[in-house]
Amino acid sequence: MKRAVLLVLGFWFCLIPLTVKAQSSIPVITTDELKKIYDAKEDFLLINALSHIEHAEESIAGSVNIPYSRLKDGKSKLPENKGKKLVFYCKGPK
Repeated sequence: MKRAVLLVLGFWFCLIPLTVKAQSSIPVITTDELKKIYDAKEDFLLINALSHIEHAEESIAGSVNIPYSRLKDGKSKLPENKGKKLVFYCKGPK
């Protein structure tokens, strides 16, 4: 089963290119769309891709912190449940 991955693009959110190839196949949602998913209590995992320090300073309630650098280096793994919808967010490109 293909894992559903959504990326949030909004005011201080950015696209997280996990791979160049994947960029075109990953849906991007707005902050308004994320709010609808959140308010509807849909089953999804909200992943804050900021550093641990940035996550401590500001994050969306209920999000988990998996820094992009740890995903890229293979030091962090995504959840085993391939059916779970994943939503990544961050502050933007540096």
